[in-house]
Amino acid sequence: MRKVIYENDTINIDSGIFFGRGVFETILVKNTPVFLKEHIKRLNNAILKFNLGELISIEDVAFFINKYNIKNKTLKIVVTEKSLIYSTREIKYKASDYKEGFKVSISEVLRNSTSRIVNFKTLNYLENIIEYELCQRNGYNESIFFNEEGNLCEGCTSNVFIVKDKFIYTPPIKCGLLPGIVRSWVIDNFDVIEKNITKEELLNSDEVFLTNSLVGVIKVSNIENKLFKNEVIEKIKKQYDKQINGGQNDE
Repeated sequence: MRKVIYENDTINIDSGIFFGRGVFETILVKNTPVFLKEHIKRLNNAILKFNLGELISIEDVAFFINKYNIKNKTLKIVVTEKSLIYSTREIKYKASDYKEGFKVSISEVLRNSTSRIVNFKTLNYLENIIEYELCQRNGYNESIFFNEEGNLCEGCTSNVFIVKDKFIYTPPIKCGLLPGIVRSWVIDNFDVIEKNITKEELLNSDEVFLTNSLVGVIKVSNIENKLFKNEVIEKIKKQYDKQINGGQNDE
């Protein structure tokens, strides 16, 4: 039986601490949690994959959110063999981020497309954090990875889409990336072609945008000084915002 932990409670020592054998989900909670069913499904798939024991129920998570009246926050759920950890933080993205778009760098680190953990949100997240902090220090908002075969994968905290001649493309999961919840929403709601994308194709695209569960859909203004447009992106973002805001378009 796992111990349920919230914020500053004592954490059990297990293989999650020793070896990073644990998984997590980060959920946007507005008036209600966004894509809660999809997040818990992905979390439970990871629990099964890494043999972490009992599954998490949507009802228990919803009860926790209601009990602590969590609204307009980021909720993080961490699962290890002995602990179920909840924590909250402020939503960091501002209206100015969407207006200006993200400045993006390209990481020198290569993703391993054959990794057994790269398609899951595991506690082995240090490389992402190091690259994210490095790009932030250098004046960028995000950094993106290519894999050992030279194909585009994902960002430190996001999935990547490109637009060329009005067609939308994104790397397939086999390239070595986390299949994001908002990534799936874009694929389900728009005509998206999944294909290998080289660095040359990325830099020669007309538009680039990023997705994750907290930022939603955000345009890339430039990648290492290459500027991009944002025509198709605005349509996608408008539809996404309308859905998660119950018909209201606000940041």
